[in-house]
Amino acid sequence: MSLFSSSLKLPSFISIALLFVAISSSTARSNHINENIHKDKIIWLVEDKIENIDLLAKDSAETSTASYIENLIIQQLSQYNIQVERVTASRTNRILKSEYNACTANRAKTPERQEYSIFSDPQSFYLTHKLYRFNQKSALPNHLFNAEGDIKDLASVFKTLPSQTIGIAQDVSFGNFLDQQIKQIKPVNIYYRGGSQRVVALASMLYKSRVDFVLALPVDITPIESQKPLLEQYTIAGAPPYLIAHINCSNSSLGQRIISEINEILAKLYQSNDYYQAHKKWFSDKQLAGLQIFLADKFSEKNYINPNQ
Repeated sequence: MSLFSSSLKLPSFISIALLFVAISSSTARSNHINENIHKDKIIWLVEDKIENIDLLAKDSAETSTASYIENLIIQQLSQYNIQVERVTASRTNRILKSEYNACTANRAKTPERQEYSIFSDPQSFYLTHKLYRFNQKSALPNHLFNAEGDIKDLASVFKTLPSQTIGIAQDVSFGNFLDQQIKQIKPVNIYYRGGSQRVVALASMLYKSRVDFVLALPVDITPIESQKPLLEQYTIAGAPPYLIAHINCSNSSLGQRIISEINEILAKLYQSNDYYQAHKKWFSDKQLAGLQIFLADKFSEKNYINPNQ
């Protein structure tokens, strides 16, 4: 008997067709789910900062060089099931210690962190942290500066001005040199700010005179036009002129494999025009030339930023 004989009513045929479509759709969804199940999962930790909002949607370096490059890297890790989790800086440290499959980006490489986690090759580069003051009535005493006009050291500022305070992000590394400088400041002179929006909050506190100083990356301090003439910026003598950011993963066999694959991605990115332009946007020509000299001295065997691409 033919399938389409008169004995088969039209509603029955429609029901069979709908059932076939439903089964096909279910099978496709199942295949997609199975594909993700068989991929190793990475918990990708993202600090709860404005620049990291919609991280996976970033397609330019308008907000942050590091976040843009972080997105480029994530997009090339399609062999993993990456789940982005927004956390505070302190929680990032705890998860990297306790989980085998966690990674985060834009981290300073320090001996303490290397005890429980592993780092990629350089992800991106920043102008190093500066000391900021706002709307102060008097200049800083001359003896605080060296011949080049840099602050000799942070602790001396607060020995001279014992009633003043500095705002510092909590549970964040400023690199080995500045981390040691901060340890020399008396706790009474430090206001630590943690949690979400900490960078914006510290800048706001500076502008409202709730703290007298802030130690921050230049990229994080974005005054409006009326604030710019009142904002003072100082370099700390001896601090490396540039800060290197890395991808940081759990110290496990999976973490080691992820870092190895990220390093392969970075090796190609270093030679790309994308990578060069992402940094050029945030550095003056003089600063970029200085960065290239700094990198050539520190990493003579590699070429990280190639202007000839």
